[in-house]
Amino acid sequence: MLNPNRNILFKATILALCVISLVHVFFFPIYESRGLAPRTYGDLEQSLCTNNIKRRKIWRLSRCPQDGIVTIMQGGRLGNQMWEYASVWAVARRTGLDPYMPRCVKLKLDQIFEQLTVPAFEEIAHCPIEFNTFVKSIEEWTFTNQSIILPRYTLQPELVLTWVQDIVQEFRFRKKLREKAQQTLLTFARKLPPRNYTFIGVHVRRTDYIGYLQRKYNSTPVKPQFFQNAMAYYKRKYPNCLYIFLSDDPGWCFKEFGKRRDVYVASYKSKNTPAVDMAIMAACNHTIFDYGTFGEWGSILAGGEVVYNNMTQNIKKGTGRILKNWVFMD
Repeated sequence: MLNPNRNILFKATILALCVISLVHVFFFPIYESRGLAPRTYGDLEQSLCTNNIKRRKIWRLSRCPQDGIVTIMQGGRLGNQMWEYASVWAVARRTGLDPYMPRCVKLKLDQIFEQLTVPAFEEIAHCPIEFNTFVKSIEEWTFTNQSIILPRYTLQPELVLTWVQDIVQEFRFRKKLREKAQQTLLTFARKLPPRNYTFIGVHVRRTDYIGYLQRKYNSTPVKPQFFQNAMAYYKRKYPNCLYIFLSDDPGWCFKEFGKRRDVYVASYKSKNTPAVDMAIMAACNHTIFDYGTFGEWGSILAGGEVVYNNMTQNIKKGTGRILKNWVFMD
């Protein structure tokens, strides 16, 4: 007959191995390859970033989280990182968990937006972590002592856009970017007869996205006709429309639309940073864009009417369905 104490010990050992195995599988390939597990939030931050970040001296040691936290893994460029930040911000609002951003995302956004409210990990880098309390989504979260680490490229439009006006205030551009955007619009308008103009931001995504559409959807980028139809839509609806083209391929935009008197192609002669282009989009009254998270966020921040053509469908099913002033056009 099996000794009851040995039986209990055996079951406990098996259970512990299962828990360790599950945690090891979920928590992150970087630790799997090193054979390590994060002991502090400073260790954890390294695993959330696609590139190594330097450890910094902790100037202000905040209290360690009493309950769980919500954070995210880094992925993508500006538009993706804005969704990552907004998702952490919104999940924290919904759950009451403390939000924290890895510095590889937060420091980049801090260069563009002022007074972001979600802190970086450096404030709790010294704090120990409970390695077996992490889940991957708000759906899996069941109690306050659990933490949530959202996967990279996370989109949470149904949750984030519940507080759309608040997230627009969260992404307030720094003063230099706001001034640059206003200067761009005024410089274009002053070349034309003095009128009250309606500015339409037009974001055109090409370059690497052309290959992405082919690989993932066996599709080609939208044709110039889409933009022409959208511009005609606004012209029928609003007076004195001016179209500000912003693109990763300004040469293509100038070739197709540059001869029009009501079109200005930014970055055609002097290249803007992505931050400047998004600030210009946000300064416009309305928006046209084809696809991608960059154009999506520029449209949200502008706050007017949006005409979009999303071949990847996530915006049509998400943001475009939630926000009533968004118009889908083939």
